[in-house]
Amino acid sequence: MKRGWLYWNTVRYLRPQQILYQLINRFRPKPSLSIGRLPKTGVRRLHFPPPDKPVSVQGRTFTFLNKAVSFPGAIDWNYAGEGRLWAYNLNYFDFLIQPGLDRDQGLDLIRQFIDKTGQLNDGLEPYPTSLRIINWIRFLSFHDLQVTDIQAHLRAQVNLLENRLEYHLGGNHLLENAFALVLAAIFFQDRVLYRKASALLLEQLREQVLADGGHYERSTMYHQILLDRLLDVCCVLRQPDGYQDPVLESVLLHQARRMLGWLEAVTFSNGNMPLVNDAAQGIAPSASELGAKARLLGISSEKAVLSDSGYRLLKTQTLELLADVGAVGPGHQPGHAHADTFSFELQVRGKPVIVDAGTSTYEANARRQWERSTAAHNTVQVGETDSSEVWGGFRVARRATVTLVQDSATSLRAQHNGYARFGCTHERSWDLIDAGTIRITDRLLGPGKVRGVARLHFHPSVRISIAGKELMAGPLQIRFLNVSIGQVTVGTYEYAVAFNQLQVAPCIEIAFLELLEWCLTVVE
Repeated sequence: MKRGWLYWNTVRYLRPQQILYQLINRFRPKPSLSIGRLPKTGVRRLHFPPPDKPVSVQGRTFTFLNKAVSFPGAIDWNYAGEGRLWAYNLNYFDFLIQPGLDRDQGLDLIRQFIDKTGQLNDGLEPYPTSLRIINWIRFLSFHDLQVTDIQAHLRAQVNLLENRLEYHLGGNHLLENAFALVLAAIFFQDRVLYRKASALLLEQLREQVLADGGHYERSTMYHQILLDRLLDVCCVLRQPDGYQDPVLESVLLHQARRMLGWLEAVTFSNGNMPLVNDAAQGIAPSASELGAKARLLGISSEKAVLSDSGYRLLKTQTLELLADVGAVGPGHQPGHAHADTFSFELQVRGKPVIVDAGTSTYEANARRQWERSTAAHNTVQVGETDSSEVWGGFRVARRATVTLVQDSATSLRAQHNGYARFGCTHERSWDLIDAGTIRITDRLLGPGKVRGVARLHFHPSVRISIAGKELMAGPLQIRFLNVSIGQVTVGTYEYAVAFNQLQVAPCIEIAFLELLEWCLTVVE
């Protein structure tokens, strides 16, 4: 029965189009390529920024998600020994765009893939196909190669993608589909495909980029990945011998400036990104790398005022606090969302102190469930449940709705209904008292007395000591101001340094009844 309610509370948020395509996908045959003759128009060499992907192939060894695998013989494109996401990365072909990759090695890798096309499991799914199309086009264009059999295979992938767009998912997947088809249409000089692809790209950018410039899935990592792709497409459209499409170019430049502005608005002064929702180090280009790429293309940022992405940055010369007071994600696609409503990260003098526990895996296992849970975030949990019902790796059933009560440069207060099943509303406020002090107040509002547990997760470099109602955490003194708190427990958790990399770090739990008032003060 409980499983049935989870499904219902997940499906009821989907759009009719998603439900239709979910059914279509379940009954359509396994994807396969039909390789035909190339059109007589030939191909157009496209101009991209210089190769800039991380080094992921050296000789016969591939390294993705901090896991290295060597193939002494033929490459196993279905290799699943390190999980499905690792296999996806193998099929993305990002390694074609790593600096210094030898042309002949790149051609050999492409041909090995072509030879095994009929045996692929996940490699022909729309998302890896989209990324692979872009990377093959970039590689062929960079080396000014026109190889008939590779172009024919590439065109067959484009045809496959065109007929399997990810309307059942939407989100960053559908946007990547659109980016791939636009670039493919220009590369193959296909005006019919271009009209369809550019219309899809315009539609998705207008929907997925929020009013403040943030991507609507509220993940800094996916925001960076999609901004990087957007800059690449801007580069192609602006080349003198490319397609002259002032409408699309204008929209893309406008969205790139807005997304750059949002990135600047949420980036800490030391250049670190907050790891909100699904986000990890080492996957996406950094804010500084994206800024440099934009400057190379002559694209400047547009100043952002954080609003509907749900993030706010309280900042002084001493500390920076980024708080989450927004929706967990778009209603129809919260797959990368965590149950992190009212969580926050805190940096002191450019060093992380209170951190997000991070993301280390996409496998549907206990670790994945914990990383998405309320207990893994710096917020309040009631009744050992999640504020939003995260489950199944990428699903969310009931989700918290946030109401902003106060929103200024020095004070932030909001309420959410994620614990309505317990008859209470969680209210949290953050108030800047001075340059080195923030007061946080948690209230569990309702007719009865409700118990909650507040947690703080610290960076592995932070050392904890506790005496009564005062606690030292690195440069921070944490004082509990009200008398209705229970035990303060110091423990540990495993901090996700990156995918597949964990490090033990300290955390604390504070049990309280109805009200918790505490002050964080920089004392060192």
